[in-house]
Amino acid sequence: MCVASILVAAGLTFVANASSTNSSPPGVTSRAAEIAVNDNRRPAGVMAGGVLTLNLRAAEGIWRPEGPRGPALDIQAFGEAGASLVIPAPLIRVVEGTEIAVTIRNELERPMTVHGLCERGGDTCSPIEVPAGEGRTTRFKSGPAGTYHYWATTTGMPFAFRAVGDTQLAGAFIVDAGRQPRSTDDRVFVITDWTSLTLEQLRDIAKAEDPGRVFTAIDPQFTFPINGLVWPFTERLTYRLHQPVHWRVLNLSTQAHTMHLHGFYFEVDGTGDGLTAKQFADGDKQRVVTQLMAPGATLAMTWTPERIGNWLFHCHVRAHVSPERRLGLPGGISSGHAERTAHDGHDDGSAGMAGMILGITVTGPEGERVKTDSPPAARTLTLEMQAEANRFGREPAYGFVLTNAEDGVESPRVPIPGPTLVLRRNQPVEITLVNRLPEATAVHWHGMELESYYDGVHGWSGTGQRVTPLVAPGSTFVVRFTPPRAGTFMYHTHLHDDRQLQSGLYGALIVLDDGESYDETVDHVFVMARGGPGEDAPAVLNGDRQPHSVWKAGTRHRVRLINITPSDIFTVSLQTSDGPVTWKPLRKDGAPVPASRCQPGPARLTIGVGETYDFEYDVPAGRHILWMEVRSPNGRWMNQGQIVVR
Repeated sequence: MCVASILVAAGLTFVANASSTNSSPPGVTSRAAEIAVNDNRRPAGVMAGGVLTLNLRAAEGIWRPEGPRGPALDIQAFGEAGASLVIPAPLIRVVEGTEIAVTIRNELERPMTVHGLCERGGDTCSPIEVPAGEGRTTRFKSGPAGTYHYWATTTGMPFAFRAVGDTQLAGAFIVDAGRQPRSTDDRVFVITDWTSLTLEQLRDIAKAEDPGRVFTAIDPQFTFPINGLVWPFTERLTYRLHQPVHWRVLNLSTQAHTMHLHGFYFEVDGTGDGLTAKQFADGDKQRVVTQLMAPGATLAMTWTPERIGNWLFHCHVRAHVSPERRLGLPGGISSGHAERTAHDGHDDGSAGMAGMILGITVTGPEGERVKTDSPPAARTLTLEMQAEANRFGREPAYGFVLTNAEDGVESPRVPIPGPTLVLRRNQPVEITLVNRLPEATAVHWHGMELESYYDGVHGWSGTGQRVTPLVAPGSTFVVRFTPPRAGTFMYHTHLHDDRQLQSGLYGALIVLDDGESYDETVDHVFVMARGGPGEDAPAVLNGDRQPHSVWKAGTRHRVRLINITPSDIFTVSLQTSDGPVTWKPLRKDGAPVPASRCQPGPARLTIGVGETYDFEYDVPAGRHILWMEVRSPNGRWMNQGQIVVR
């Protein structure tokens, strides 16, 4: 599990005086006041004479991340003096050069260490120690423009391990450029998390030979809010067609996330780590549909709604958006909820998801509505979703079978991954999904710019009353779209119970430009996934634990990498016995890499869930061996594909 892997990767050492207490379980609360949800629209403090004066207090309160009728958690939080506590912490937002005077009052029973209240651009940012029942004051200038944050701890734990009690003591610190007024459409979204793990349990996980097994045995509750709420209670956003949208996203949680926008590309305007920020020039901005964010990372992004309908922005780590993340019942909602939804097609209005998700509705004049029917399709494909009994021990495989391939040959068994779909830019396609499985599903066309109704989020995608249904057993669903750009994409189940995905419901989707051809002897797709259902399923490359392939020597090859695991972040390298070879980046999520970054370099990459990358590699002449090696962030070997060059 990702929590355990992060603990081991960091070699976490706990401080001796850290408290072993934790927030009360859902439904067990103190008499503390209710904590308000902070939508990060109103800057905190009072501005006078060019100085922002901010009085903060830290105290305990009752937080309801699942709405006013949801379960209550006792949690530590910040608020302004004389006002309610809020989650996330009060927004600090100023223009460059502003002087900031902050007083922090610690109303908690334990000492508190506050980080990030300092001038940005300096060499150091000293923490502020605030004893229990006391206050401290600091004064500093804002520093350069950027997206930053501040946070505190009462357990002495480092940023990425604030898993006990104080994870909500964190907020955004935004510095706007020059003296420009703040844009009304520049939204700030802060990701935090909460877990029921105690410090003793965290120690047990960190010391274990198999941390993942210990974590699974504990089976803690955890949830991932955005601006203090989790889906389906998060803010619903509405934008007009062609209205540019500017967001700042801050990952103030203890885990990494891959943030995915359905239906549209977004430009990465800037990134940072909370203390530093990098702004990209117009010609150096990468267009993506999925962005990996480490704990503490910040992201400034811009996107333009080009089609009306309902869309999602969410983490692609399945554990972070699973319906099991609901806190409404002890242990969350069981996997039976997802299975029940899959079997009978029932939908409770949440699209079978929970956690860190934002719902987006794009509106526009009727005359600009995307037409319901596509032009006559130049290509017609049929994908059958089939089961193969006992593929994984006693568990079946689920997969896609292309039943009308151009060569007329049908697969004798369920292929995993599903067939690589090779389409052409600007050529309409009509894909009929036929469900031969014993349960319902939905299919998302990851990275495709298409009409909302075909996006594949059951109970959500679409417009008005025309909403995407689950594809029930024995039924069909026709998907129509015209790929507007070439690149490497994927298709996969959008049911968030892990089982369908790990059982094989995924595949690669390649879109070719005019004049391009797909030749498997020099064009290689590597799909990273988990081989079969269950927590202990091995990491596989193209469905194999130890894949083997043959490449042609003395030829330029294209390498396409796809990560469609449920939750894994991998380090991937293409190497010989002497180390990584040299390759050249071409595309990220199907979009060209900016010229300044399109430079040859070592063939090593960190790839998050839902990301795709294209590289170019000139294979030297002569017979030799290559390996495509996949490791976890802590260096643990996961998979290695052998490539014979001759």
